[in-house]
Amino acid sequence: MAPSILVVGYNARVMACPARRAGYKVYSLSHYDDLDLLRCVEKNFTFSGELPSDIRPWLDHLDVDYVVLGSGFEGLDLPASLVLGNDPKVARDVINKVWLAEKLNKLGLPHPRIFRKKGDIAFPCVAKPIKGGGGVKNFLVKDESMLPDGDEYFLQEYVEGKPLSVSVLSTGSEAMPISVNEILVGKKWLGQCREFGYCGNVTPYETRFKRQMFDIARELVPALGLVGHNGIDFIVNKDGPMVLEVNPRFTGAVDSVELATGENLFKAHVDAINGKLHEYRIRRYGAKAILFARRHTVVRGSLLKPMIADVPKPGNVYENGEAICTIMGAGRTRGEAIGRLKERLGFVKKSLYTARAYKT
Repeated sequence: MAPSILVVGYNARVMACPARRAGYKVYSLSHYDDLDLLRCVEKNFTFSGELPSDIRPWLDHLDVDYVVLGSGFEGLDLPASLVLGNDPKVARDVINKVWLAEKLNKLGLPHPRIFRKKGDIAFPCVAKPIKGGGGVKNFLVKDESMLPDGDEYFLQEYVEGKPLSVSVLSTGSEAMPISVNEILVGKKWLGQCREFGYCGNVTPYETRFKRQMFDIARELVPALGLVGHNGIDFIVNKDGPMVLEVNPRFTGAVDSVELATGENLFKAHVDAINGKLHEYRIRRYGAKAILFARRHTVVRGSLLKPMIADVPKPGNVYENGEAICTIMGAGRTRGEAIGRLKERLGFVKKSLYTARAYKT
């Protein structure tokens, strides 16, 4: 009998669908009720507003073997034996970026400085939430007048460079990097107007610092006590890579990595937890991009087509800045993969932005 799992995440699709393809009986708890997600699960439960801090009301209705925790839920108060992934106690430390910076210092690994005292701040710097990812709440602080109030944010040295990530599998004692991924941020052609806002990935990304990034991943992930699939975000310039943060969970890059390797990363995730690591070969380029609404948008027709994911139901309404769907592409080169992605993006925009699909 197939093991049953509850996948929990703001967007559960990136975990739920690979899990279904790997043979699991999948339930999901997600902010979204997308059509392709519904095809992958026995039942999807939705939440709105703030992320639930306790998922026991849903667990009480389900008899599942394991829980898989996604973005925003990494540190839920659950017993480690129930979680198919990182111990939530371990993950709670890792997603705290100030704690992580101290750990990186102890390991001697490169990362941007953190400014703890007002007198030490060098402008410009970046204000980031101590916890949370996606870059949506990050902003550039150019002078003292822009400093955030309260204790939600910390200040980090602003380092110019290319945002990249490394996807890593780990047994807990040994880590195997899979790929270097380009991170798409702030792309206006996707409707992402926030400078540091995440909007997709391209895999692989060729860089002369690949070996150094892989070496950092091999050292850092076991040192943090992480298992299964994890991601490390870097900023890379002529001086080399710096670690920005570690995501102790499935990341958005899973889509592009699966396209590039042809492998099921949920199966690889579980194999790694069980002590089995496999080498994965990059076979082609894979690209994913998230389309954001630039105006009041109503979904009128069906977007349920191959290589379009997180597919909204007809009638769904999106306001400026809200994510609508994910578009993907693959090819022998980066240009070919992006080109095919943009062809599908054109179809989606044409379907959405007709005279009857939005209000001005």
